[in-house]
This record gives sequence, C-alpha cells and structure tokens, in this order.
Amino acid sequence: LMERETVKHGDGIRFTCNCAFIEIYNERVFDLLDTSSSGKSLREDVKRGAYVEDLTEVDVSNPMQALKVLEKGNKNRRVAETSMNRESSRSHAIFTMTITSIEENGSGISNVKVSRLHLIDLAGSERQRDTQANGERL
Repeated sequence: LMERETVKHGDGIRFTCNCAFIEIYNERVFDLLDTSSSGKSLREDVKRGAYVEDLTEVDVSNPMQALKVLEKGNKNRRVAETSMNRESSRSHAIFTMTITSIEENGSGISNVKVSRLHLIDLAGSERQRDTQANGERL
C-alpha cells in the first residue's frame, strides 16, 4: 500500500509504519515487545492523548514484517488453561499500527498525517463457573 501510494504521488510524499503491542493484566500495562521491562506507565498529553510511556515501536515496511511483530508479542501474552480452552488469554491486548505520511511541497512546508489502527483482543469473558478458573488464573 505504501509503495503504491508513493508511486502514485511521486517523490513528494513519504510513508512510515510502525507497530507496538501492549498487554493489560491485573490493571497494569506491559510492553509485549520488550520482555525485560516491568509494567509501563500510562500517561495523558494534550497533543498526543493517552499513551504508554517508553513503549517499544518497531518500524515495518511490509505486511509480513508487521505479522512477525504481532506473532512475537503474542508469544509473550499471559495465558492459562481453563476447562473450556486449553489456552485462554488472561489479559487484554492492543496491537497498534501507526502510519505516517509526510508530503513536502516546493516551499519547504511539510504536511504530516498520522493514522492509527488498533487491533484489540479482550480477555476471555467466559463465566467463571463454566471455566472452573480460580485463584491467580481467574
């Protein structure tokens, strides 16, 4: 898509894409692309809105690279077995792709557009009595 748009608009426009992946578990935010980190801080800014401080963002240039980032983060999610599922997610997860287009006109002014796509997986909503989950697994 980015290559097609670049060809369509010529050298006057550039595109970048990066991916981030977070997990919300026990009311804490974790960076699924940085397993060495402990919980991250959720912040709010007038210009940026709500964001996760010091979140790992991986630059990608094609769909396969984005899929690899998604798979890497998904391996780091917290899962547990219940009577209904062999692997049931115990957390909410948000995979974010940020696409930025930078269009430069001849007068040195840049027009920057930023779009975000959030893919959200909510933790299992099965009834507790049906899953037979308890304690830490619940």
